[in-house]
Amino acid sequence: METIQTRNELLVSVFSLKQAKNLKKYGDIRFISKKMHYVILFVNNENLDDTIIEIKKQRFVKRVEKTPTIALAEKLNELNLNAMEEE
Repeated sequence: METIQTRNELLVSVFSLKQAKNLKKYGDIRFISKKMHYVILFVNNENLDDTIIEIKKQRFVKRVEKTPTIALAEKLNELNLNAMEEE
C-alpha cells in the first residue's frame, strides 16, 4: 500500500506568467492568477527548504511564501474537538 506524502502549499509571486509554467519541476501547480501574477504550488515537505531556495534563485520569481493552511487546519480540528467535548 502506498503512503501519502505530506505536502506544503507555497505562494510564488512571479514577474511574468509565461515562465510560471517552469515551476512544474518543483511541484504541482494548483492555481495561476493571471491578474495578480502569483502561483499556488504544492511541494513535498521532505525537502521544502531546499525547494524554496531553488525557486527563489529563478529570475522570474519575486518572492516565495509558505501558506499557514496546515497550522490553521490543526487549530480548527482542536476547536472542533473542544466543542464536541462541551456538548
